[in-house]
Amino acid sequence: MNSTIYFILWAALLQGFFLALVYIFSKRNRSFANTLLGLFLISVILEALKANLPWNRVGNYNIAEYFSIPEVKLFIPVLLFHFVLEKLGKTRKYVLFLSINYIAAILIGSITLYNLYLFAVHSSSIVGQYDFLVIDRTHLLLQSYAFLMSVFVLAISLREISHSKRLVEEELSNYNMLQIKWLWRFIFLLIPAALFWGAEIFRVMLWPDKTSALVLLIVIFVCLFLYYLSYQAYNYPDWFSQVPKNVLSKGEKKSKPSKETYVCNGEESLRLQSLMMENQYYLDQDLTISSFAQKIQVSPRLISNCINQNLGQNFNEWVNGFRVRKALELIQNDRKNKLSIEGIGQESGFKSRSALYAAFKNKLGFSPGEFRRRNLPIS
Repeated sequence: MNSTIYFILWAALLQGFFLALVYIFSKRNRSFANTLLGLFLISVILEALKANLPWNRVGNYNIAEYFSIPEVKLFIPVLLFHFVLEKLGKTRKYVLFLSINYIAAILIGSITLYNLYLFAVHSSSIVGQYDFLVIDRTHLLLQSYAFLMSVFVLAISLREISHSKRLVEEELSNYNMLQIKWLWRFIFLLIPAALFWGAEIFRVMLWPDKTSALVLLIVIFVCLFLYYLSYQAYNYPDWFSQVPKNVLSKGEKKSKPSKETYVCNGEESLRLQSLMMENQYYLDQDLTISSFAQKIQVSPRLISNCINQNLGQNFNEWVNGFRVRKALELIQNDRKNKLSIEGIGQESGFKSRSALYAAFKNKLGFSPGEFRRRNLPIS
């Protein structure tokens, strides 16, 4: 392997390891979800290291043999899935599934303890004690199961993220829409590595004696993923902050839709616009369609229909439109630039700086700072 590529790969793995430690031990954004993310990264890094260790032995102990280093491949999909579920507030839905696979992952990983026992007591190993073909096929079977688990987890994660995205758009005004989008990209970035992993397992089944560059490709995609994650963690730390409890569960617990049809006319839409503007409900950072409906004594379904049908937006877009306009007014009135961008965002109802910037880019195509520098008029 080219020394430059080798250095870049090892630098990415080392950076990913330190990032994992930050997620696990940092007090600033301590959360169970971040702990799971850190453990997931460590599992990924351990597997990548096993494929790229420059030596085969530690003393007399052969670390290149099967099960000489803990097999943590099954931890990768389980920890990933658990992390996504924690971020979406849906862990309870899959408790049994997670419990079974955590137990399986621990049992598989603990086989190494038996290998260490054989080495310490009998100066041997699992490969030396049992038929190599049996060990080889057992290892391949475990690899295949971990891969199928990964495919299942990626597919279900995308489905759950998509469901949560619709919920956020239709029910909530500010909750971590950015986190939902980030989770979506997070999963998609893992798909290439999973595909190459499946291709490598298939190759081993058909042509076990042939060499392949697929393992290197997997490690390269893992390193790209680690670099991306580090970049996002540095630039958007609030994306990894603790998710407010029960935010998404508000949508999950909503009552079953009734058979009553809500027809919204233009007059009703204008009334909703006026009520939102006059009372400045949008300044509530945690405003939901349910809380807004309760404030104005109107059915949430009627509000949703008005916004979707007559205004061509979802609730999230509609409310953030008011917040953007409020922020524009604050910037324009702040002639001496006494207010910070973060302060303007908070006074406009945005929960974070990144949410403010994303809304500006989405609505206007430029950032709040650019608007301030160019002294643009409010359209």
